[in-house]
Amino acid sequence: MNANAKPPESYQSRFLERDVAEDYACREYGAESYASSIWEWQAPLVRRLLEEARQEEPAGRHLDFACGTGRITRLTEEIFSEVDALDISPAMVGLARATCPQARFFVGNILESPDLCPGPYASITAFRFLLNLDPPLRLPLLAGLRQRLNPGGMLLINLHGNRHSLRQPAILWKRWRYGNSTAKDGLMLNDMSENEVRRCLESSELLVERVYGTGVLPPTVYRWPLRRFWSWIDCRLSAMRFLRHFCIDLIFVCRRKDSPVK
Repeated sequence: MNANAKPPESYQSRFLERDVAEDYACREYGAESYASSIWEWQAPLVRRLLEEARQEEPAGRHLDFACGTGRITRLTEEIFSEVDALDISPAMVGLARATCPQARFFVGNILESPDLCPGPYASITAFRFLLNLDPPLRLPLLAGLRQRLNPGGMLLINLHGNRHSLRQPAILWKRWRYGNSTAKDGLMLNDMSENEVRRCLESSELLVERVYGTGVLPPTVYRWPLRRFWSWIDCRLSAMRFLRHFCIDLIFVCRRKDSPVK
């Protein structure tokens, strides 16, 4: 372990500068990246789930929480007539606004500003935020999302670092190598299990209806020769229901516990 390792940087503070936000957008979701491949498979599923939410409440509004550079926001604009998008980073919101002309964007923290984007919303998406959030903030923020959700509304939240996946050996090695939760290249090395996410959601009075998984093979194989072949294999492995619990990226479909029975 590196004895000179610095304390891990707060994920909430990483993307406040525009150059850092732009670097993240290019590196994480650039052409041929692992995250881009995963999103290609996830996008049709997310679209179908959100269309389901819109059919249940045709006049309802959508909130893209922790919108980042607007990847999810762009999709929701095609489904909902009213979309709000919120992020703590002005730099991220600036990048998202440039590609999402219909959404209304907000910058801020709902824990510090409870009246920000009060809702109620027919559906809420919250992707790539729970895992890297400071643990003490997870339950308060989930409770804040629940409060903004219509009774009967749908919350889609993902875990993009499942502890029980083939990503884990590389994460453990990097933790040993760098001695904290952030590697030298800026990669966040946090993880959670499916059951930990379920407990967080249930403690926030949210009911998990369904869970979907994407990505069985570790990201390392996407840097090997024949990348498209490995991507094809990974896509088909992800479609096997019995492997869902071992996927790297999990999507949880949630409702408020006091939602009316359908």
